[in-house]
Amino acid sequence: MFEVRKSIKRFRDDPAWTYRKRARDYLATFHGDGYPFSLGPQGVSARNLLQGSLHGREVSLFHLLASHRTGGSNRAIVTVTYSVAVLSLPRPLPATAFTSNRLVPTGRQKRPALPRTPGWHRDLTEVGAHLIQCCSEDPDFAALLHTSALERVMHDARLGWRIEGNRMIGWTHGRETYEDLLSLAETVAAIIDDFPERVWRWPE
Repeated sequence: MFEVRKSIKRFRDDPAWTYRKRARDYLATFHGDGYPFSLGPQGVSARNLLQGSLHGREVSLFHLLASHRTGGSNRAIVTVTYSVAVLSLPRPLPATAFTSNRLVPTGRQKRPALPRTPGWHRDLTEVGAHLIQCCSEDPDFAALLHTSALERVMHDARLGWRIEGNRMIGWTHGRETYEDLLSLAETVAAIIDDFPERVWRWPE
C-alpha cells in the first residue's frame, strides 16, 4: 500500500501527467456492462486517474474499485480493486474482448465481457486455447487477432483487454503501483502494434 501511494505521488508530481484523485465523469464515458467495469455490479469508481501519452498514444491509468455482493446468507458487499490502462486506437474497431483465464470470473460472479448495447456478440470457443477466453461481435475479426503468442503474453501478464470503439482497455487484478501500471500499458501497446495490418482496414 505504501509503495502504491509513493508511486502515485511520483507520477502526480511529474508535469508529463495530469492527475485527478476521482474521475466520475471520465468513468461515465465507458460502457458499464463490459470488463472490467461489469465486475462491480453494485457499483464502480475510478481513483487516482493519470493521463498522458505513451509512444504517441493517449493513455489513462487508474485504479478501479468494483463492488459486488458475496454469496451465502449474509450477502455482504465487498469491494475489489483492479488496475486499468486505457490506450487510444487510430480508429474504431469491432467490440472484442480477450481475457486471461487467470482473471475470468466463474460461477455466480461471472459477468459479461462485452457491453450488450453495441449489438449482438457471442463467446468464441473456437478461438483460443486453455489460456484465454474470447468474445466478439465479429468472430472473423477476433480470429484475425488471435495468436498463440498473444495467449502466452496475456497469461504471463495476467492481463485482460477489450476494444470499445477507438479505445483499448487493458486490466489486471489488484492495486498495482503506477510503474507497474505503466508496464501494463506498454504490454497493451505492444499487443496493438502486433495487430495485423488488415485490422486497420477492417472490414475490407
